[in-house]
Amino acid sequence: MRPLEGVKVIELSTMLAGPMTSRILAEWGADVIKVESPNGDTWRKQAGTSLSPCTEVANPHFDEQNINKRFVCLNMRTEEGMKAFHKLLSTADVFLTNYRVQALKGMGLTYEQLKDQYPGLIHASVLGYGSEGPEKDRPGYDYTAFCSRSGFLGDLAPAGGPPLMTVAGVGDHSVAVALAAGISAALYKKSKTGAGEKVDVSLLQAGIFMLTTGLLNAFNGRVFPRDHYDCSHATSNAYKCADGEWIYLAVIDYRRFPELCEVIERPELAKDPRFSTITKFYTKESRKDLTTIFDETFKKHSVEYWHKLLDEHDLPHEPVRHMKDVPYDPQVVANHYTYFHEYSDGVKTVFTNGPVHFSSIDPAHIPCKTSGKIGCDTGEVLKENGYTEEEVKKMQEAGEVI
Repeated sequence: MRPLEGVKVIELSTMLAGPMTSRILAEWGADVIKVESPNGDTWRKQAGTSLSPCTEVANPHFDEQNINKRFVCLNMRTEEGMKAFHKLLSTADVFLTNYRVQALKGMGLTYEQLKDQYPGLIHASVLGYGSEGPEKDRPGYDYTAFCSRSGFLGDLAPAGGPPLMTVAGVGDHSVAVALAAGISAALYKKSKTGAGEKVDVSLLQAGIFMLTTGLLNAFNGRVFPRDHYDCSHATSNAYKCADGEWIYLAVIDYRRFPELCEVIERPELAKDPRFSTITKFYTKESRKDLTTIFDETFKKHSVEYWHKLLDEHDLPHEPVRHMKDVPYDPQVVANHYTYFHEYSDGVKTVFTNGPVHFSSIDPAHIPCKTSGKIGCDTGEVLKENGYTEEEVKKMQEAGEVI
């Protein structure tokens, strides 16, 4: 039995953070029913932004956030469509949404509006800027509320350059992991008390949490953004190698500094007065000087040369890899962090598995049910909730469901 088997989740969300949250829950065993409007989730039509193929059968750009769900299409602007939605809620453990609060209020679907009607329901929300404050109703996106507002784009880019060029989903997927954990905690409470709960995570909140150490550093006077020479210490920095690739050195423990110097054939550095004590080693001038020396040292050989040498001596480091290579990384493959999938029309893609492993779930055989068309499971789900074949057909003809 998978950890969330028997849990029913009704998802009313679009784009990334909400859908990825419920995708994680589905991997953990939950029955996730994604409810879309007749127009469908906006993300279905965004494949071009990722250069991803999109055919009648295959839409990996959309499926990445929506694997292992069932898809229902309700026209919730109609009385019968909304009635059907409430039937789904009446059987659910979790209602997951990233609709803005003012939109939910107009639909009668805020936590306050639902808590008495469904006292055991967990109401889980993705927010942009939080539930309080003057900006709580602003539209929030990964690029804005998480990446821009938190300092992620501005302060993690090298000093003197433009803001960091990020990729879609860094903030959304951070929110998804946090919200999946929050929902799981609420489900535990429900198992003990029978009571529902309100759970929310905002993009701004997740961004601030992810940058906890940076905020502490800034509070204590560190100036961001930084350049290559304004590092925490020279043995925790990236260095360009002879082949143009980079290696990240992470020999954090000063006690191993002499050993590192021996390994890279610069033993004299450990006795250099600028670096010979831990106090001197951490001065701004010494960090800059040693970084400059290491720049010249690591330029002498390829990244794989240094990788092999440092590995032989168990000195912490990692070649700076590229996303295109990650799915083929032997360590990634061995742990089933990604996998390849081929659609029935021959389109091939790579998918990621979720961020947690359980002994009850074989990571090599996690199901991969892709999306299908809008409303592909509507009839099946409505019949499970008491509708007859005739009633479903009538609703379809009236445009109340698809």
